[in-house]
Amino acid sequence: MLRLITAGAVGLGLLAAGCATYQAAGTDTVGPGYLTDGGEWNTGGGISVAVRIFERDGAALVCGAWTTDRQSALTVNHNEGVMAAASVYAGGMRLVQDLSFMRRVRESDNLSGAQANCVASSKPWRADFADSGPRLRFAPISFLEGDDDGGLGGFSVTFRETPRPPIVR
Repeated sequence: MLRLITAGAVGLGLLAAGCATYQAAGTDTVGPGYLTDGGEWNTGGGISVAVRIFERDGAALVCGAWTTDRQSALTVNHNEGVMAAASVYAGGMRLVQDLSFMRRVRESDNLSGAQANCVASSKPWRADFADSGPRLRFAPISFLEGDDDGGLGGFSVTFRETPRPPIVR
């Protein structure tokens, strides 16, 4: 049995209210200009995201792809939930929330040349976005595992935002 037990300060409640909206905007090839962000599971392994923002026709475009490290069998089914609870910010403004639009790439330590999915934010482009660059925010999130009878015998796995090694070379 699986139960979501917490979502930290960013909160999953934001998914339902006041979200920055976006529409599909094609693909892009991961390369120079992409930054790496992500986090780690308390049981080992993590998620690394390559992300880029740029202007097209006055809109802020966000492109990204993600991969995982080798990780525990306890967490492999929760990576998509972590991505759905994440957001991209620039210049102090949330451009998109729910990064499930991003393309998942087979486990790798180098995403250069991979295809990234792109979306156009509902937010207009501002010059300070280029100066600040993209910043991903991941809610600290835990999932309760085990204990099918609803008692207290289960345990949790927790994802936290942490620096990640570069995955674009």
